[in-house]
Amino acid sequence: MSGVTVTTQDRIATVVIDRPPVNALSRDTYREIRQVFDSFRDRDDISVAVLTGAGDRVFCGGRDIHDLRVERSEPKPVNVADPMHLTREAFFAVRHCAVPVICAVNGAAVGAGVALAAVSDIVLAVQSATFALTEIDVGVLGAASFAQWMVGPAKARWMFYTGQRVPAEEMYRLGAIEAVVEPAELLPRAHALATVIAGKDPVAIRMAKASVVRTDTLPLETAYRTEQDYTRHLSAYPNSAEAISRFVDKR
Repeated sequence: MSGVTVTTQDRIATVVIDRPPVNALSRDTYREIRQVFDSFRDRDDISVAVLTGAGDRVFCGGRDIHDLRVERSEPKPVNVADPMHLTREAFFAVRHCAVPVICAVNGAAVGAGVALAAVSDIVLAVQSATFALTEIDVGVLGAASFAQWMVGPAKARWMFYTGQRVPAEEMYRLGAIEAVVEPAELLPRAHALATVIAGKDPVAIRMAKASVVRTDTLPLETAYRTEQDYTRHLSAYPNSAEAISRFVDKR
């Protein structure tokens, strides 16, 4: 598929956005992202995914403005009530991916790039990476709701209204990303973390991901009750009893 490549090894899927020069997202790219991350639901050979961009300068340059101009010049789409559904579905395919997603930000994350990082489970970034919501400078809006998840409402509004870039170190200070690393360390660190996750019981890790996504916007009491329900479901699997036995027997 053009724009997105996927490789798998040792239960780890590596998904690369590859659209030179800045990995900007067209309608077809959004469609591919949705298809790729949805497909992991039915693949029992994958326990974790690493999402990154091609090259060493830009993780994702946001929406492809050239493609956007073409889209606006076309006749009204059939789905006039929801013409931007592909964008939303791509982001939520990452968020609701059946397995954890590690986002390895290898450069600038702009607009949609911020959204992709926000809907991932864990984010690593190179020292030169920046995060920005520049939509306001090109006459569109978007991604502020995602940025609020990463940096909180006040900082997200500042980013949204100014379009200015936030360095990776500042994002780390705000607790938005797990680590800031040298460029040569980014993918090795991401895959090392992915290897740890891939080593967990595959049923448990998928239930853990489903539980986190289901509960992260719920009130505490409801969230914990939901998490207990997932624990009860997991306990019905032989894998759970074996894990308890291994721990007790120190195997």
